[in-house]
Amino acid sequence: MPGLFDNIHDGLDQQGAVDILSKDVGVLESESDYYMAVSHLINFPGPITSQALLAFLDKCSVDVPVGLAQRKAVEVLARLGVVEATSKIATFLGSSDVYMVENAAWALSCLNCQDPEVHQRMIDLLYDSSQNQRVLIQSLSKLSVKSAIAPISVYTAHEKTSVRGAAIAAMIHLSGDQSHLTDLSDHLYDSNQMDRQSAVQDVIDANAVQLLSELLQAPISPAFRMRAVRALFDHPSNKLSDDEAISAVDQLLYDDPRLITVLHHYGESMPTQLLIEGLFHPDFSRCYLAMQELLKRDNREIWSSVESCWQEKAHNDYGAHYFLMRLFGLVEGWTEEALLQIHKILSDAIVDKRPQFRKSPSAALLSFAKLFPSQCNCFLENCLSLENSLSWDMRYAGLLLIQSDHSDDLQLRYQLQLQQLVESDVDSLLQLKAQSLLDHG
Repeated sequence: MPGLFDNIHDGLDQQGAVDILSKDVGVLESESDYYMAVSHLINFPGPITSQALLAFLDKCSVDVPVGLAQRKAVEVLARLGVVEATSKIATFLGSSDVYMVENAAWALSCLNCQDPEVHQRMIDLLYDSSQNQRVLIQSLSKLSVKSAIAPISVYTAHEKTSVRGAAIAAMIHLSGDQSHLTDLSDHLYDSNQMDRQSAVQDVIDANAVQLLSELLQAPISPAFRMRAVRALFDHPSNKLSDDEAISAVDQLLYDDPRLITVLHHYGESMPTQLLIEGLFHPDFSRCYLAMQELLKRDNREIWSSVESCWQEKAHNDYGAHYFLMRLFGLVEGWTEEALLQIHKILSDAIVDKRPQFRKSPSAALLSFAKLFPSQCNCFLENCLSLENSLSWDMRYAGLLLIQSDHSDDLQLRYQLQLQQLVESDVDSLLQLKAQSLLDHG
């Protein structure tokens, strides 16, 4: 699967990356060169890349730059699906570097290693508390190693939430044992955000469609929750119905903070400026709490606080940026002066290509449509074109604009594009949404 940050070395070609890997560590321009070259080779699948990465894994060295890059090489080989690397990667299960062991276990699950001896080595590693037991459990589960059921069952009572969650999900997958399913629900509301995020993956691994409602309300980044909905929808068992999938995606893209169950509260009334500062917090529960409180405040106070920090930091903080894009569309009664500036902020955000701001464009489009409904045509035309390279969620947001038009003018105007999306788009959720609009038109 391609990553947002894979191709960030535009001046480096495949041969250049391969050449870097053949150099001795002493002649590198930078200690990060090996890692950079290995990472960049993800963009060049094929035998040249595979051979270069496998040769680099044969390099025996205690130098830190080599070790870091070899860990990355294991990951890249797995992402490229280089099955012939399986036996070599399996040898790294014996590494003294626990992070290399972790990468090797993950890679072997991606490459669907079905060697019973390798499986047993992974089970043996599971008893070593210094290893990443969560990743080992996930890997054994993904490989459907039935002999791991008994060892993994012990960890359903583990003290670490992340390990316990992985074990519960693995037991559901491997044996159908759902006796601890409610624990996964509880994990979605754990006090630790990292554990809440891990719980999302556990829900995916367990294919726990019955936890959809809890998932949608959990105080976790919408990107994590959306990934789970897509994974549940795409699962071969097809337990998530079409209507459930569409409803869930709609809710996540609108992301109304009032529908989120937050884990924190304010002991006293907070100044509006401090609530805006709350949107910068790394814990999404606190961000959603700040949003809930902001929606009770006077719009002039809100705008004054936003304006004072926008240029200084808010425009360049991807977390706060996303929440402000949502806030603009949720607050009622903006002044004309505020609307002039909000118009420009939202317009810029809709076309923002920065990878780390991935959540903002669709949020900005939905808010723009709420505040400036008569000015959406140029954006909507782009969203519905099959010729563009917009993200799927941006295009889905365009469909939400059509759905929100109660006059049906937009649906009539874009009837042909909707039909083309149904017939030709590669994204199943987009197809489904477009078909639902045509069916209810």
